[in-house]
Amino acid sequence: MTSTAPSPRTTWPRRLQSIASSVCLGAIVLGGLSSPALAADFTLKQLLEIGADRHPSVLQARSQAQAAGFDVESAQWGRFPTVSTQLRSDTNLNQSLAKVEQPLWTGGKLSSRIELSEANLRAAEAGIREAEFNALTQAATAFFEALRLERRLQSATLNVTEHERLVALIQRRTEAQISPPADTTLAQARLQQAVSERIQIKKQLDASLTTLAQWTVPLNGVQNGSPNGPLKAPADIVFTPPAEGVLLERAIAHSAQRKRLLSQIDSADAQINVSKAQVWPTVVAGFQHTWGGLVPANYDRNKGYLGLEFQSGAGLSARTGVQAAVSRKEATQQELETLERNLTAQVSAGLSELQALQAQLEPSQSLLAGTTEIVESYLRQYQVGRKNWLDVLNAQREKTQALYSDADTRFGYQSSKVRLMILTGDISAQQLTALHD
Repeated sequence: MTSTAPSPRTTWPRRLQSIASSVCLGAIVLGGLSSPALAADFTLKQLLEIGADRHPSVLQARSQAQAAGFDVESAQWGRFPTVSTQLRSDTNLNQSLAKVEQPLWTGGKLSSRIELSEANLRAAEAGIREAEFNALTQAATAFFEALRLERRLQSATLNVTEHERLVALIQRRTEAQISPPADTTLAQARLQQAVSERIQIKKQLDASLTTLAQWTVPLNGVQNGSPNGPLKAPADIVFTPPAEGVLLERAIAHSAQRKRLLSQIDSADAQINVSKAQVWPTVVAGFQHTWGGLVPANYDRNKGYLGLEFQSGAGLSARTGVQAAVSRKEATQQELETLERNLTAQVSAGLSELQALQAQLEPSQSLLAGTTEIVESYLRQYQVGRKNWLDVLNAQREKTQALYSDADTRFGYQSSKVRLMILTGDISAQQLTALHD
């Protein structure tokens, strides 16, 4: 037994890691598939395309923009003549009138209404880009969170299997009265902790996949709240961030929310002009035809005329409307200032996070390699009496924590890059060429 023991200790980690990876990718990550053999991989690029094209918030924004487009057409029709009819009736007289009137001068009412509808259309179109931005950001965040938790679940499964092996080993030594029963109790307690940890990570993964499905996958592509297919990590995403000032300029220029607020300011200006124009009359050229009923002698039933129309509105409603529009404009300007400050904070925080995670990539790999070797080294030293059992269990815990840290760093780094690229417009609903499957 002594001569053959090193061989399984040498080959076991590699074999077990291969088995654990296959089990996790084939059974845990793809759990809930209706036909696993036919299910296609879900790539980040594919999910972003689906989210930016089919999410209900995007569809809602498109419908609102379509309605705003019809409002523009409706306002523009105000330049055309209007047709009206009147029917007058009393005891002995029935008389009907038909009028066609063409506005010649409206005091700015017509042009202001058109400007108002066009500003609302620009705001609605910016709302589409804003909805797409939110869908891309949420989908990318949920995608990398799911990949991170999948990798953590693989590590947790490997950790449980390792603790089961250690429990079996210490039980044999306890039965042979080589080790005290307390070592078995300690090993079993650590095994239960590992199982509990795996269960918690699985719950987090299920929640993450559900969130991802809500933002990206249509209902017919969801099975038990999760995407109906495995997730495929993207190839390395090339992104060399420029200086923070340049990043901020690009983020501000690309911000759909900022464009929407600027359009709302234009809309408030147009509304002010509409309210002010209410105090002016409207000049119209008209044609009137009268038929039926009694008319005076020599009365011409067909008349052309030039008319002056004025409606004051109820009380001081026009003045109040101006004040309301001015207040809305001021509120939107304050919201715009707040947004620009938030963008500054987002760019600064995102760049700092990216640089910090990038600096942790190599140390994380080195730590993982070192802790993997330490576990086997401590186990060998324990068997010859140079290390105690607690040292072995602690080394296994450190190895698992290193696996978790590596997953957090690797996928956190990719997520940080993608979020910055979405924020600055390098990735958008119309521009996904930076992603490679």
